[in-house]
Amino acid sequence: MTVSSPTYTMSRAERPVPVTYSSPPPEHVHTKKHMECEEECAEEECLDPDKCGNDNRPPKPEHLLCGWMDTRPLLPVSLALSTVIGMLVMVLFQLPLVSRLFNMSLVGIACASMAVYGITLGCMTYTAFTDPGQLRKDANLASGGEAPMPKRAYKSWQYKRPVRRFDHYCRWLNNCIGLLNHREFFAMLIGLLAIAVFGITVDVMLAISMINRGFWSHVLLIVLHLAYSVALLCLAGPIMRIHVGLVSRNELAAEWKRNDFYVAKSLKRGEFVPVNDLSDDEFNSLFDSFAYDQKRNAYDRGGLKNCFTFWCIPRWLPDQMGEF
Repeated sequence: MTVSSPTYTMSRAERPVPVTYSSPPPEHVHTKKHMECEEECAEEECLDPDKCGNDNRPPKPEHLLCGWMDTRPLLPVSLALSTVIGMLVMVLFQLPLVSRLFNMSLVGIACASMAVYGITLGCMTYTAFTDPGQLRKDANLASGGEAPMPKRAYKSWQYKRPVRRFDHYCRWLNNCIGLLNHREFFAMLIGLLAIAVFGITVDVMLAISMINRGFWSHVLLIVLHLAYSVALLCLAGPIMRIHVGLVSRNELAAEWKRNDFYVAKSLKRGEFVPVNDLSDDEFNSLFDSFAYDQKRNAYDRGGLKNCFTFWCIPRWLPDQMGEF
């Protein structure tokens, strides 16, 4: 079982309300944060939903810049722009220094670095701009009437039709993550984490070398890039940790935030019960003892099979509903 800890308490009235195909998203949906989110869950909870939006609603009009400018694209632009600038500094300044100081092939390390940056930026662009997997327009016609909501699908405010295998709304990409862009989102996280770790390693080596040689003019830029790499690690690391756990359990972020597969030992009943069946007082008092129950997750078939399912099951087939 995976135990989670609280960051705030919540009443039953504040719990998430299920959304159906035809129903509009609820005005206010509060979800609990798990233990991982205490490590700066920058993607899901640490930004103001009134300004940035969330799974259930867009930003409120009164939070638009100057009353008319939507500030949501600023997050994706800042992420992409900082990645490109970091790439240019690495390729044009850092790697030539590494090549000269450590007698390494500049072409080799530059090509390897460019491949990582290229894949990361490609996945970032694809995830941000692609349809995350809306239910096909002809789904109703094929079923002879209104098609039922597929399992694990969700009607997001961003799209007219439900998103199949809906995971979450990513503010850093200003797009939903679902059936058709979930793997690319995960690959982007791997790339960002690799860029951060590689950047920190190179920056530390160069800083030590430059100081020992007395080349103080180079140190400032190295320190600035080091600060960027550390900030990127602090941003991508906790998000990556969350999604590694979710993929290994075949659990979607939306299900995780709704506590669909979590239980707690009720003091009144003396047995483990689903978290969402607890009374308000027990929900709050047992908040730090919520535990993942694999038996409640029909999609969890063990870590290896879950990873195989995530990466290898075809997602573009016409009849794919994302119910895996």
